[in-house]
Amino acid sequence: MMLRVLTPEELASAYEKDFKAAFPPAELKPLEIIERMQQRGVYDPLGYFDENERIAGYIFLWKHTGGRYILIDYLCVPAGRRNGGIGGKLLAEVRSYYPPETVFIGESEAPAGDPDADRLIFRRLGFYRRNGAATLGYDCALFGVHYKTIAWADPLPEENEILKMHQEIYLEQFGQARYHEYIQIPLAPGEAPRPLTDWIEN
Repeated sequence: MMLRVLTPEELASAYEKDFKAAFPPAELKPLEIIERMQQRGVYDPLGYFDENERIAGYIFLWKHTGGRYILIDYLCVPAGRRNGGIGGKLLAEVRSYYPPETVFIGESEAPAGDPDADRLIFRRLGFYRRNGAATLGYDCALFGVHYKTIAWADPLPEENEILKMHQEIYLEQFGQARYHEYIQIPLAPGEAPRPLTDWIEN
């Protein structure tokens, strides 16, 4: 298996074919935003390919400009390749792809009290824990979606430092006004997420 940056054509195809099927609009950035972030050098859309150059999975990474901290923006295994352990292998591979001092931050949707929806949410959180993620002591909300915050590093930095870098990743993209309108990092205990909305920059 091989991890590499997607070509522009592969990125567009992945977005239309796999990402629109896997993620709701409130969790999916417009393709043109992803492309612009990549051009700025803060985004790596990686594909995980098998020995026949067939796509097995994707991991899209949003980088802090300082370089050490990376947000796992999307992890996606196409429908036909799921339940084969690819997600775990992909997480292990990406940690070897970057320098050992890299700190990976993740956002996984938080349970909302709906037993049917929460079943999948708990399953996803369990998957991350089994694959080495630490659950941090603060949640966040992005465009009205409530997330648990997780991280991978060896050793794990102080949580206040992770929180600061997490905030800065979004501030660098949005600026103060948009950040305070749509981004809640951290989401205080008892604080409600803002109204649900699609990704907005302008």
